[in-house]
Amino acid sequence: MASLSSAKILGGVGGILVFFPVLSLVGWILILLATKEISESVQDKTIFDDALLAGITAVIGAVVFGVFVFSGAIGGVFFIGPFGVGGVGFLGFLAILGAFWVFTIISAIFLKRSYEKIAQRLNVSAFATTGLLYLIGAALTIVLVGFLILLIALIFQVVAYFSIQDRPPAPGWSQPAPQTFAPAPVMQQPAIPPQQPSTDTKFCLKCGAKLPSVAVFCTSCGAKQS
Repeated sequence: MASLSSAKILGGVGGILVFFPVLSLVGWILILLATKEISESVQDKTIFDDALLAGITAVIGAVVFGVFVFSGAIGGVFFIGPFGVGGVGFLGFLAILGAFWVFTIISAIFLKRSYEKIAQRLNVSAFATTGLLYLIGAALTIVLVGFLILLIALIFQVVAYFSIQDRPPAPGWSQPAPQTFAPAPVMQQPAIPPQQPSTDTKFCLKCGAKLPSVAVFCTSCGAKQS
């Protein structure tokens, strides 16, 4: 059963073995197995697919470089001339070196994609940094400074794998929980009783009883009010 703890060990040990030329291939195989463990743990198949494509293109680039070495291209540059006689020659040297460079960049692109997904799923930013350094280093290997950047990327790779937690973060770790605010209570104004309209009064001309000002007859004695 896939687990992040095994991916941590495989990737970390593989990242260390990459530094040793004799064990470099073993280290990359362990790293590829580590990405498979992570891919199955977080249920994202594309993580391993991108890492596998990165490995395949890297192998193709290595084969191209091997063809360059064993075909006598270096000897053709110095002893045979621009076009070569029995060797690859200078133009062949440029063509094979350019092909190796292109496959190296393609491999770095796939590896960067895989590591960016791992960084998002596991909340380990060192993976994203590693992928970016790999791509920059691969692009700059043509001017040799890229090899130094690739060395830094290898260091970040070891740090990234050993930074993996045994359990993946909960879904939505990168999004803070939405805050809910209760509506402010509405202050209710106290009810004001309706005011009774004021009425003018008068007194009966005959008996003096108190009457409304509009009364025509007295309600007490019945006398007409004029």
